[in-house]
Amino acid sequence: MKKKIDPNQIPTIPSLIGKNIYLRPAEPADYKITYQWFLASDPQSQTCHQAILTTPDEAAENRRRKEPAADRGDFLIIRIEDDQPVGKLGYFHLNMLNRAAELSYIVAPEEQRQGYAKEGLQLLLKYLFNQLNLNKVYAQTASFNKASIKLLETLDFKLDGTLRQHHYYNGDLYDDLVYSLLKFEFS
Repeated sequence: MKKKIDPNQIPTIPSLIGKNIYLRPAEPADYKITYQWFLASDPQSQTCHQAILTTPDEAAENRRRKEPAADRGDFLIIRIEDDQPVGKLGYFHLNMLNRAAELSYIVAPEEQRQGYAKEGLQLLLKYLFNQLNLNKVYAQTASFNKASIKLLETLDFKLDGTLRQHHYYNGDLYDDLVYSLLKFEFS
């Protein structure tokens, strides 16, 4: 039986509570499960950088030892219905001079295509534009990642450019696509 969550017990960070999910700051222990999602999602498909693989326990320990960084924020996507984590998203490379940040997102493989990333990103965008007063958010994805491209385009992100043959995956080189959304475009 699924546990029903009392809305009064949900963390109250401005704008991070949606209809089906809420976002809460990620804690070091969370990185064990989110790293398992990363491993199950074919790591080299998730990043154009060389993936240095470790164990989920080591990933959690590495995050615990890391000093909090002012240029990033990581959030767990929690399903309200049963208080279960279904994804992680965040921002990094926060640049307050330019009022911009890059986005990251991953959804548990068994929870994909249920709208959790879209709803979570909508909440995060609202927070970044309205609370942090950013002007621009951007994301980079491989040209073969059709689900990520569709997600960004559904959220009205615009294609800024192409990094040609930037992502080595399964023996081939693929383009990486850079998308962005400006504050005035966010609805």
